Amino acid sequence: MTPAAAKSSVGLDVEATREASYRLVGLLIVSLFPALFWTIVLALGGSALGTPLSPIALATVGAAIATVLAAVFNALFARI
Repeated sequence: MTPAAAKSSVGLDVEATREASYRLVGLLIVSLFPALFWTIVLALGGSALGTPLSPIALATVGAAIATVLAAVFNALFARI
């Protein structure tokens, strides 16, 4: 026979896995979409001013924005 505590912990593990996948999707949405938006704005702005930025510079800025937003999102919604 399995103790009741063991049965309930299995349910919690499945629920934690589902919650982790939803958190990852939320993290991607919160960090990638704004990073893409501001990278496109920066690329269009540079192009409009006559000095387009290199793809490496745009990728670096986009990665930096996504990293900062992911860190802030994770810090705000982390469970202690």
